[in-house]
Amino acid sequence: MKESNISLNEPFDIIIKDNFLDDKLFNDLHKKISHFNFYPELTVLGPDKEKKHSWFAASVSKEIKEIIKNKCEKILRKKFKVTVCTYTLLAIAKPLAHRDLSKDCQYQIIIYIKGNTNLNKGTGFYFNNELNTHIGFNENRAILWRSNAYHTPLNWSSDDKSKRYSIICQLKEIKD
Repeated sequence: MKESNISLNEPFDIIIKDNFLDDKLFNDLHKKISHFNFYPELTVLGPDKEKKHSWFAASVSKEIKEIIKNKCEKILRKKFKVTVCTYTLLAIAKPLAHRDLSKDCQYQIIIYIKGNTNLNKGTGFYFNNELNTHIGFNENRAILWRSNAYHTPLNWSSDDKSKRYSIICQLKEIKD
């Protein structure tokens, strides 16, 4: 069964945008995000259902979803529907390279909001079972990629065990 219209063998594209959100919105989120009510989430991955990716989430307003969607549409020159959009809190993570490929997710974006700037607080992308691209955490940095790319938070490799706050969105391409 085909998971989406993205070829699994197709190389991935990664777009990195620093200062993704305007200063006023970013500063407001930066100040408030650690006070949101986060709830536990567990994503079961793979056909064996044994791999579990755990994280904490909080709801994102419709306005912020729309801002992110519009920026992604402008960058990629495509139309999208937001299928998932949430604030995330991540502390310690085990390495678990995964992809969030589904019929409702052709692209993903993570926007780093608050945390210690550290190469090992970012995200790693894998190609042919090897770490290919290692993107460090930088506040207000966005990483946009096709959902066929294997990726994992890199907190597991950091000696700094502080929390990382982000926004993640999954986007479904709308065809005209």
